Amino acid sequence: MAATLVTAPFVARAAASGPAADFDAFCRAIDEGYAFLDRPADWRASRSRWRPRAAAARDLTGLIAALEGLIAELEDPHVGLEAHNPGSPRPVPAATDLWGEWVDGEARLSAVRAGSVADSAGLHPGQGIVSVGGIAIDAAVRASLPRSRQADPRARDFALRRLLAGPWQGALSIEARRGGLVKRFDVERSDTTPGATPPIIARRIGEDRDLGYLRIKNNLGEESLVAHFDSALGYLKDTRGLLVDLRETQSGGSPAVAARILARFARSEMPWIVRAPHGVGALPAQRIAPRGPFTFEGPVAVLVDRWTAGEGESLAVGLAAVTRATLVGTPMAGLHGDLREVRLPGAGLRAHFPGTRVARVDGTPREAVKPSLAVDLAAPSGGPGDPILYQGLKWLEAHAPARPNRK
Repeated sequence: MAATLVTAPFVARAAASGPAADFDAFCRAIDEGYAFLDRPADWRASRSRWRPRAAAARDLTGLIAALEGLIAELEDPHVGLEAHNPGSPRPVPAATDLWGEWVDGEARLSAVRAGSVADSAGLHPGQGIVSVGGIAIDAAVRASLPRSRQADPRARDFALRRLLAGPWQGALSIEARRGGLVKRFDVERSDTTPGATPPIIARRIGEDRDLGYLRIKNNLGEESLVAHFDSALGYLKDTRGLLVDLRETQSGGSPAVAARILARFARSEMPWIVRAPHGVGALPAQRIAPRGPFTFEGPVAVLVDRWTAGEGESLAVGLAAVTRATLVGTPMAGLHGDLREVRLPGAGLRAHFPGTRVARVDGTPREAVKPSLAVDLAAPSGGPGDPILYQGLKWLEAHAPARPNRK
């Protein structure tokens, strides 16, 4: 989800209720509706730690900073505000291009978004992170976490990725090691809205141009995407097999849009996903029925990476359920559940958080689903270029039925 840069002071209605009241309203929303509150004691401690800062806020910038500090301690990138300060950390993965994790005690880059600012700066998967912003990475991670969370692997990975995301604006200095060589990279962050791009790319690929490639460049949040998808699928309907590229679906999205796209692959009514709202036991699996003038029945490979997020992850899971598609690439973003929104009464800020758990039909949490054909971006096999696309095309060539009388 896009966030709005905030520079204005509190409006009049904010003074009446006050920043502490907005802070408390957000906390109540989490208490009552957040589906992943698995560490309630830590949550209560975080509230106590950050509320005085919210109460002392004299403008919207101060309130946002206090809420961001509280949200960070949930260690859930699917919780956030729809506004930010210039120095706010970028949300992961929606507005970042680097993915890091701790491996054998070393902070490493496991993915760099192709064509991104970080990619252009020279960073690439497999590099070890030495420092961020001139601070040794281990010290920076420890400084960003409460003492009780500094030894937890999940918390350390979360903190590392937030540090690599950097601020919304300004240069981020990263020192990275490959072998024995340490080099500094300056990644320039700019808080600008990207220009409009086509929401879908459809191409015929392969030696005989009889395989389809369909890349969704959209977060699956707009109903208009469905018509674009239907048109693209019509262009590719006679191909032997299809690559569905979901590596640019990096935040949020609409379950309804994902379901309408998936329905073009359903041969009959069948289950595709399970959703469990907060406070309600797991509901029966949601079912999908065929939609449109034809069903695409060829083999499908789904390309995924760390920027396949939210409803992009749901669509990947659904394609595997409905078409037995093979997921090709790296683990996905692992975002929790479906989003709910709360509007804070004083400042009018909007916040979002997952209020529903989402799982595969067999009960596997969506955030735990991994590709069956894994690609190691730090040591890829095959030729130069896009290793995930290469492996997906290789799989599709092997599994798509040959045309009769093919020469």
